[in-house]
Amino acid sequence: MRRANIINILSLALLLLFTSCNQDMLGAGYAVKNLVSKPFQAVGNYLSDSAYEDLEEKASKAPIPTECWVKRKSVLPGMEGIQNITDAIRENVCSCVPWGSCSVDECPCSRMCPEGFEIFKRPDLKKMSDLTTRDNSLSFRNGGGGGDIEATQGFCWGHASVTSKFNRLAFFDENAKPKYSLNSKDRSEQSKALSYYKELIDNIVDNKPTKFPGIKNLRELSGVPGLESYIADKVAHSWANRAMSTQGLSVGLATGAMKREESEKFFKVIKEKIDNNQQPQIVFTKKNKMMETHAVLVSDYIIDKNGKTILCIRDNNRYRSRIDRTKESCSDRMVINSDGGVYYSGWRDLGGVELAFNDNPDTLTQIENLKDHCDKEKGCGQ
Repeated sequence: MRRANIINILSLALLLLFTSCNQDMLGAGYAVKNLVSKPFQAVGNYLSDSAYEDLEEKASKAPIPTECWVKRKSVLPGMEGIQNITDAIRENVCSCVPWGSCSVDECPCSRMCPEGFEIFKRPDLKKMSDLTTRDNSLSFRNGGGGGDIEATQGFCWGHASVTSKFNRLAFFDENAKPKYSLNSKDRSEQSKALSYYKELIDNIVDNKPTKFPGIKNLRELSGVPGLESYIADKVAHSWANRAMSTQGLSVGLATGAMKREESEKFFKVIKEKIDNNQQPQIVFTKKNKMMETHAVLVSDYIIDKNGKTILCIRDNNRYRSRIDRTKESCSDRMVINSDGGVYYSGWRDLGGVELAFNDNPDTLTQIENLKDHCDKEKGCGQ
């Protein structure tokens, strides 16, 4: 098996080297690199999957916390007018939820900076599909962004991965003052501002929680000239590191429809991830179309009147104007066919469909880093 994987990856690398340049050359380089590193990463992925399952089991036994508001002080007397009373009431309570507005004196750290999957929650996030908006998405679709690396086939896996990292780890605050201003008339400061934000972007790609002062959301950040192309190249490298792997190859070769038990097991895994505050990355191949693969995020799921599970897909091939439709109507859908295989409305019948191999390892690292970040922000763990 090990020898077969080596031959397959080398064959893929040689094929890419002699077919084109840019994306293919990038992919070939990562294919050779992964040939050496992936055996060690495979052990790490196995351990991560085991650790993830342990965390999932722990979460399934824990009570689900509800939104809680803590009273601070009495409304001041002498208020005149409904607006004044309303404002006073708002200042009189704080939200005792993950990343909420309470202090450690008003709310226990176990609620504001919880262990496990609860750390992915934000006060404005009521359900996972709330992330599926244009404001929470890259300004460009798969293959766009104007980076230095020309896309010959698209960077879908990298697009899904980078989007997920920003959604989980980035904290945007348009009212906070950045170290350097992108809007400065001083060209020197503009250059420093680009370098400053590029460092922040690097943090996100490295799974580090990061604040973005002076920026409203991901859509705005990724649309800034100079940063758009920088993020696009990060997407390209993320694609190469994931697609040029043994899983990328094995999925690309899995052209036959999955058996019903395999499909049901896959759907169960995805549902549990969404229930645990995640939009997982999945990869799949079109039925009977070798190497015609794609990677997307699963936005949410719904159960129809017949009890059938429908996965709502956040497809990076879609034009940005269509993103909100996924949230509102689950316009891109994935279901289990009557024959047991998987059907995706955007691609029709599929062959192999899997959770991306990087999803669990990234999730575990992000949980740990978010917990540390929250503890420091809230003054917990001191």
